[in-house]
Amino acid sequence: MNKKLVENMWSDYVDAMVLAAGVAETYTLPDDVRWMTFSATDDFYVRPDGTASVPTDEVSDGTASHLNPHHRNCEGITTLGFIAPRACVVTMEFYS
Repeated sequence: MNKKLVENMWSDYVDAMVLAAGVAETYTLPDDVRWMTFSATDDFYVRPDGTASVPTDEVSDGTASHLNPHHRNCEGITTLGFIAPRACVVTMEFYS
């Protein structure tokens, strides 16, 4: 499945995370999904198979968390770490 196709189709599965400001959370992905799309009410950071963090200093070793990702291939990933500087809701749409 390609990115353009994902942008124009309804997802197979949707979950939502309600994030408190500055509180790291872990989400376990559903089985057998290949692609996902994120939407959020504010900025958030995510790290696949790890703990997300809000940068407070320069990160130059490749371990920074992703800020507001959109479409992602999630094959081979089992968990996502989330954190947000302010309280927000993040939705995740999954595609098989």
